[in-house]
Amino acid sequence: MRNLMFALLGCTLFWACNQPKPEPAATGEPVKQQPLEIGDSKYIDIAKQATRSLFEGNVDGFVANLSDDARFEWNYLDSLQGKKAISDYWKDRRGNVIDTLTASGEIWLTLKANEPPAPNVPTGTYVFSWYKVTAKYKTTGKSMTQWIHQVQHFNANDKIDYISQFLDRVPIQAATKK
Repeated sequence: MRNLMFALLGCTLFWACNQPKPEPAATGEPVKQQPLEIGDSKYIDIAKQATRSLFEGNVDGFVANLSDDARFEWNYLDSLQGKKAISDYWKDRRGNVIDTLTASGEIWLTLKANEPPAPNVPTGTYVFSWYKVTAKYKTTGKSMTQWIHQVQHFNANDKIDYISQFLDRVPIQAATKK
């Protein structure tokens, strides 16, 4: 009796798995676009290349995919406006302040916002990244390590027009203080 039950169960599962999935009835209404969806991974590649260039000290490589009117902001309300200002800041920082900059434990996610995610926040493609950063400073020889979160927005020409970086300034200030 037990063998018969297993045989019937097996036949039922086999029959159920071989049935075609029923197609949803066409209602004639257009499919509503979701407010957020997973974005194209090509944007992760662009964002990773820019970030890695900065870590390697290649500021020109970092700004290569920025729009001319790009904005770089930190969570403590400081900001840079324009590709030239961003380039000048990071050339000085990487040339005179930061000796080495490394990342580990990277996480990358692309989202496409079909509707504004919040008031005054544009639609479009966003790349979110999280990584553990270790920086060694030229001026003191000290190092600091912390997790950084970064958001990059891409314009219609696939250029980064907005970077927002979230970090803790306390370990940076401690590592740069003589």
